[in-house]
Amino acid sequence: MMRALALLTIGIGLAGPALAQQAQGDGSSALVDDIAACRSVADTTARLACYDKAAAALQSARDRRELIVMSKETVKQTRRRLFGIALPQIKLFGDGVDEGEAVQSITAKVTSARRTDYARWSIKLDDGSTWTTLEDFRLRGPRSGDTLVIKRAAMGSFLGSLNGARSVRMMRVE
Repeated sequence: MMRALALLTIGIGLAGPALAQQAQGDGSSALVDDIAACRSVADTTARLACYDKAAAALQSARDRRELIVMSKETVKQTRRRLFGIALPQIKLFGDGVDEGEAVQSITAKVTSARRTDYARWSIKLDDGSTWTTLEDFRLRGPRSGDTLVIKRAAMGSFLGSLNGARSVRMMRVE
């Protein structure tokens, strides 16, 4: 049971005031700490009772949707879907220890594109996101089926390269 918990990432970010009161200074959940504390109980009967109580509290919090347990793969997929969206500085996916796993770029297919004004395009991607260019593509505009690679750039901006051509500044709108 402890090993299974160790392999899961616990996302609490938007859990609400009930868990905010339970959260400790280091960001870990008191519910998980209660389970870990049971390991130090010497008497086997008391240790089992401790595990039962802590597991029941953890399951109750999950059932009330105050605690969300998700796999590392689900966290990676969610980070990819949120790429380009400006989020407040909350520890939604942990304490920042795994920043190396942060999404630095995405590659997607263009499903539709339309010119919004003289030098800008609104581009819908196959992952459901919508991006707008902040400058014009030099050679030709995007078409359905084109490959767009969007990378993080300086100061929170993004650069998009259409079919390997020169990159242009982009901003996510949806």
